[in-house]
Amino acid sequence: MTEVAIVVTIGLLAAIAWGSLGRLRRGSGESWRPLALRHAELAFSEQTFRSHRHGLVARLDRAYRQDGTLTLVEYKTRRFFVVYRSDVIELSVQRIALSEATGEPVSIDAYVLVQHATTGKRRVLPTRLLGLGEVLALKRRRQAIVERRAVRLMPARSTGLCVGCAHLSRCQDEFGDRGGVTPGDDRSASILANAPKGSD
Repeated sequence: MTEVAIVVTIGLLAAIAWGSLGRLRRGSGESWRPLALRHAELAFSEQTFRSHRHGLVARLDRAYRQDGTLTLVEYKTRRFFVVYRSDVIELSVQRIALSEATGEPVSIDAYVLVQHATTGKRRVLPTRLLGLGEVLALKRRRQAIVERRAVRLMPARSTGLCVGCAHLSRCQDEFGDRGGVTPGDDRSASILANAPKGSD
């Protein structure tokens, strides 16, 4: 085999190896996709969108486009494979903001990709989102709570839900049973907190 042939052969082998590595990386990163999103294209990643009409701000993890419709995916790391109410609210706000900002339809069905905190195992969980009216009702209730116009509040049954909540210190003072909870950095607890007052 000539020197030129050897160089060409090495080059081809390197290209094949690099292509295989790339496919493995892409496969490991997106292998979680459900059947409905298997052929969808990634449209948006870690971007912030605003609904000026409704006074909502949301930063989404992923939005995939297929057949002219966007579908949202939220990434979470936790100890249990479960979709919480806060996840649904977070994704619902994202849906409204994304649809207004892009003019594209966004599916009422979304997914939460949960990675186990200790094992690293991943599982994608489907969920149905709230409608516009439900989200705006939650926003009005939050404003009433902030302005102390709401009915008497009751604390969450699980103190785990208090981590990252903007009202933690108030509940600690009022109910005296949240002493072991410390503030965290939970984006979902503050989604509606960034909405301007009186922008319904």
